[in-house]
Formats: sequence, C-alpha cells, structure tokens
Amino acid sequence: MAIIPIRKFPDPILRKQSSEIKEFNNEIIQFGYDMLDTMQSARGVGLAAPQVGRLIRMITIQIPENKPMIMFNPSISNKYGSRKVEEGCLSIPGFTGLIERSIKIDAQYLDENKNKIKLSAEDLLSQAIEHEIDHLNGIMYTDHLKSHEDLHKTGVTPNEIHWHDVGYKIHINKDQATKDDISMHEVIEKKIELSKIKSDGSLDDASLEI
Repeated sequence: MAIIPIRKFPDPILRKQSSEIKEFNNEIIQFGYDMLDTMQSARGVGLAAPQVGRLIRMITIQIPENKPMIMFNPSISNKYGSRKVEEGCLSIPGFTGLIERSIKIDAQYLDENKNKIKLSAEDLLSQAIEHEIDHLNGIMYTDHLKSHEDLHKTGVTPNEIHWHDVGYKIHINKDQATKDDISMHEVIEKKIELSKIKSDGSLDDASLEI
C-alpha cells in the first residue's frame, strides 16, 4: 500500500494538460493501484494523476457499492442534459460548490490489460468521471461556479476533522497563477477569515461581498 501526497490548490500542476498514456508497463499499472490506495485513504470517490504529481491521463473512481476502477486514457463521447450538484475536491479540502454537471454521459477508457471499455454512467458515477477528466485538462470544479457565492465551507476536512481545528493557509505565486486561481484564492481566504467568527464554522447566515 502506497499513499502519495495529494497536491493542493493552487499548485500549478493542477492547471496543466496531461499526456496520453502510450506505453503500458508494470510501473504505470502499479502507479494506478497506488492512486487507488491514496484515494481510499483520503475517503474520496475519485482521483486524477495530476493531483498526485503526474501529468498522465489516468484516473481512479470508486463509488459506494461499486468496485474500484482504474481508467487509462479516459474520455467522454456524449453528454446528456444538465443538473445542479454539490461538488468538492481533495485538492481544495474543506469546501464544496454548486455547479452544473451532465445527467448522463457515455465514456470509454482502457483497463490495465489494455482492453477498451465503454460505459454509460449517471448520478455520482458520471459526476465523478466528469470531475476527474476535468483535472486531466487542467480544469477544477471551481471554474464551473456561476458565482463565488456558490462556494461554501463544509466545516470539516475529508478526514472529518472539524475545520476550526485545522490550519489551512493558501500561498500563491501571482506571477505563475491563472486569473481564476488568483480570484479563487481571494474568495477562499475571505471565507476562511469570515468563518472564524461563526462558532459552528457555517456561512449559511453570513453575508460576504467579493
């Protein structure tokens, strides 16, 4: 079992494009299993290779009551409909945001034996696949926010530690950061500061002007 450190916003690797995997070898396959271990340890439902420092097109997914999946070179061929969902990310711990995702998708990927797998997915599975493929293209879920007011502190981290017991400070290099990251950095910092006056860590009854 190997646990890999998860890169956190605003690490610049999260904004880079990942390359297609052309050579399948034992090292690449083992890295996929290490990603699964990391995802499960963090209690996530999905993880993308850039989140653990490698710019290759690989994701792992595990939703309740389903077997874990390692997906090499995943892609989406069709999207159907639109729905609003609450979404979080292991690379932005302690926050969720309301965004739009598809109702259903058609996707394909290669498994560890280079078999081509096609599937139709909906609900949490389609959401997780869309989220992780976004990571492979340098896109974060916060890019889909209609408004900064749609980003909320959860009050807990993925390990269920109360947020007020956790130190979380963002350091950003403005020379290398995207405009979206600079804007989101300001939003997150302000929401952290504002939440310090809320005994329950909630922003539901607080107002914040961005």
